[in-house]
Amino acid sequence: TFPVSCSSRMPRCTGLQVRASQAVHRRFYSVFAAWGRLLSRRPWLIILVSLCAAVLASTKLLLSFGGDGLPYQSNGDKLWVPEDAEASKDQESFDAAFNPTGAFTRQNFVYFLATSGGTVLTAPILQEVYRFRELARRNLTATDICDGGCSPLTPSAVGYSEVCDRAAGDASSELSQCLTYGSAFPLFEDGSGNVVLDLTDAEILEMVESGTGVAGSLYPPGGNVTFDVRRVFGGLEYDGAGKLVSAKAVKLGLPLEGYKSSVDAVKDQLEAATAWEDQLNLLVGEEWTSDPPLSRGSAYGDAIAVEWESPLVDAYPNTAGAIERELSGNISGDVIKINIGFILIGAYALAVFFKFDPRRSRSALAIAGLVSCALSVGVAYGFTTLIGYEVNPVVTVLPFILLGIGVDDMFVLEQALSATDKTAPPAERMAACMGSAGVSITVTSLTDLVAFALGSTSSLPALAAFCCFATIGITADYLLQISFFAGWMALDAHREAAGKPDCCPCCGPLDPSVESGCCGCFANSCAAVKAPEEGLLRSVLRRHYAPALARKPVQVAVVVCMAVWAAVCGWQASKLSVDFEYVGDDAVLQRTFDVEDEYFGGLPLDVNLVTPSSAAFDYSAVSSQLLLEQLAVAAETDPWVDRSSLVSFQRALLAWAWAAKGSASLESAAGGPPSSLADALLPPADYYSWLNEFVTASEGGVFARDVLWVDAAAPGQGLSAARLRATQLPLTEAADEIDAMDSLRASVASVPIEGAYAYGFQYLYYEQYKVIQREMLTNLGLAIAAVFVIVLLILAELRTTLLVMLCVLLTDVSILGVMQMWGLTIDSVSVVNLVLAIGLAVDYSAHVAHAFVIAKGTHTERMQSAVSEMGTAVIHGAFSTFLAVLVLSASQSYIFRVFFKQFFSISVFGVAHGLLLLPVLLVLVGPPEMPSDGDAEEPKGGYPPAVPDVPETQASARVAPGLPAQKA
Repeated sequence: TFPVSCSSRMPRCTGLQVRASQAVHRRFYSVFAAWGRLLSRRPWLIILVSLCAAVLASTKLLLSFGGDGLPYQSNGDKLWVPEDAEASKDQESFDAAFNPTGAFTRQNFVYFLATSGGTVLTAPILQEVYRFRELARRNLTATDICDGGCSPLTPSAVGYSEVCDRAAGDASSELSQCLTYGSAFPLFEDGSGNVVLDLTDAEILEMVESGTGVAGSLYPPGGNVTFDVRRVFGGLEYDGAGKLVSAKAVKLGLPLEGYKSSVDAVKDQLEAATAWEDQLNLLVGEEWTSDPPLSRGSAYGDAIAVEWESPLVDAYPNTAGAIERELSGNISGDVIKINIGFILIGAYALAVFFKFDPRRSRSALAIAGLVSCALSVGVAYGFTTLIGYEVNPVVTVLPFILLGIGVDDMFVLEQALSATDKTAPPAERMAACMGSAGVSITVTSLTDLVAFALGSTSSLPALAAFCCFATIGITADYLLQISFFAGWMALDAHREAAGKPDCCPCCGPLDPSVESGCCGCFANSCAAVKAPEEGLLRSVLRRHYAPALARKPVQVAVVVCMAVWAAVCGWQASKLSVDFEYVGDDAVLQRTFDVEDEYFGGLPLDVNLVTPSSAAFDYSAVSSQLLLEQLAVAAETDPWVDRSSLVSFQRALLAWAWAAKGSASLESAAGGPPSSLADALLPPADYYSWLNEFVTASEGGVFARDVLWVDAAAPGQGLSAARLRATQLPLTEAADEIDAMDSLRASVASVPIEGAYAYGFQYLYYEQYKVIQREMLTNLGLAIAAVFVIVLLILAELRTTLLVMLCVLLTDVSILGVMQMWGLTIDSVSVVNLVLAIGLAVDYSAHVAHAFVIAKGTHTERMQSAVSEMGTAVIHGAFSTFLAVLVLSASQSYIFRVFFKQFFSISVFGVAHGLLLLPVLLVLVGPPEMPSDGDAEEPKGGYPPAVPDVPETQASARVAPGLPAQKA
């Protein structure tokens, strides 16, 4: 049985848990102590082997310099859409049926607002927008694509007609064949294709309001072809009588043909489209593209041939590659900030390792530790890409994470070495150091590793890829810390034993009279500012902070304040929403998004109700015709679908047949001629021939794209697929969008047509919203469960493990609450950081918990010992990491901004729970001490004993962790 309570002053504390804990710690200690002695005997061998292994694993990264670089993925559909998403499967089926060539449209829009802030429904404004359109379509060309260097395009000068979107099967390069959807100007075309803008404001208002246009025959009232002005005019305003009076924005669409693959067969077309889009951005203004631009051509290059400026309108472009460019460009532009962050961490580590006593100073060792961290970054990028993963924008934060974790381990190892007896042989010092600190960094590294390894199973490609990179990087970081860095620690212990100066270990021993100075120079010049023997921060923790936590009023205040804070953060976390915004608030592209949200937000989106081929569903059968009508009714009655928007080829076919063939030629479900159109059905024998006749006639031509023939020359073979179309109600909230998608899918599933499904391109994004909360809870749950098991196995103490996990959970609750307070949302980037928070929160708590478990004395004495011994390393690790990410607060990248805000929270609340709440809880409900020295055999060198609050005059005589007590 497990003991309920056990006084730390009893000579022996029995129980299975205590004996198991002792056995585990003895085993871990002996293994790491043996490794420490080996490091002391063979430091150079271990350093060289670990260095060669790291360089070998980083080969792909090293070879990428000066070449094509590492494989990089920034396509949003391949990063944020779940791999097993139903929408992805439906998209494949939909494209196979309705888009067999694999081409898609690269949507490019430019939004125009009147500089005066007034209406755009005036002839001068529309003429100015038309002038821009004609410049782009007729005069704008791209000649070179620039990606690390400029290379000419194929063909040499790419204009809009070479890259524009066309009807399927149209291979011409005539400008007149380019599709013009997403633009207001088809409304103003006459019957000959000319755009007529010589109109009065009243005439423009009337055309826009009615949607009939200049040529009434193009958009006849009540016809099958309608012009939805809401899609091209934004900010529509009406008077009290419901009459249109103004519009604040107008949209211009310039769609390009796209390709699903970047293989060599279409590489030229992709480059041409990308370059022309970049020239379109440059036509608006240089701030809308990368620096330097991605292309050269008529709007930017040696000779600028096309320029556009307007005193009447402001333009806001949103091209197909805008978000991808914004992510990559901002991250590339923040390279300087990243380097500054690395320098700050390095400088801080050097400052912490530096001592005024040149023998005890370890600034050179800090450099070795930083090299170790850099090697782990190289392994993470080189080895992970070698096994087939691609770098993505989220992975760019990985160096900060690995550097933070590595530096934290550096501080723990260095503090353990500094705490050993300076007079002991280097081999015993390394044995005590590794035996004491090896377990701590093993707990933290293993928990980080497992948390990310579980995250690599995520269905979100960006999150899964990042977790793979992180898993390999953390593994490399841990192995290099206990080999490469620990090898240099062994050499440094030998240097210190020989009395040689820190930054010149090849020099001879210093004169015994030298007690301070830099590298032995300026001997004894720093005696006046000499820090305490144990270090200033450690002295403050031991003499002031730890004793303060031992006072009951302080403990009560800590518990109450933490409970109140947790409640507040829990309440705030409950209000977190799901959203995907990967562009910073001050990014230039955000201006376009603001225009879209303000004037075109909540627009209705098209959805398709797709039915299978005739082989699976005989459209001509009476039962099938009834099911098609049932499907139409199900869509109409769906609460998220605009009832008036349904477009059914079956209903239109019946109406045509009623008029063209006569009601007598039709059938009814009851048999005999139908009494009305509502119960009319087509004769099965004539179904496919009449359908073919209908869609080839002028009345049914608009439905030709809704029915796909197995063989157009032989209609009798039936259809390969068909669809009904409808419009989803305007939505702005992610929860509503998820409900709308699920509702329409359920409506389709309620009709027994095997293989039918609902699909809209927006469903790919809705799937992200739907899965992200589940992914967050799943990954956090798996990470917490795995961390609990690992901490329990290594600490071998249930009560302490539960307290550590409580601190981890409260840290995550604090982070979630601050996310809401700071305006963040749940998305792939924030979920990555939440998984990271699990590992780092364990780092801040596990070191203290482990030190408490192996310490001797009362609960209070053991708490003071743990805080004094491990608090310094925890604070240094957290502060150095925070110092590095501080520079990212001014980043232009959304990913880095989120990373800064969440990492700030991780650092602050991780340390607060690990060094404030956890010590108090350990005093109040912590486990009893392990058996004393006389109860069981200790590992060679002993367990780290408690460090009581001794007077300053006795500080140098206190027992060093990991070594036996020195006899008086």
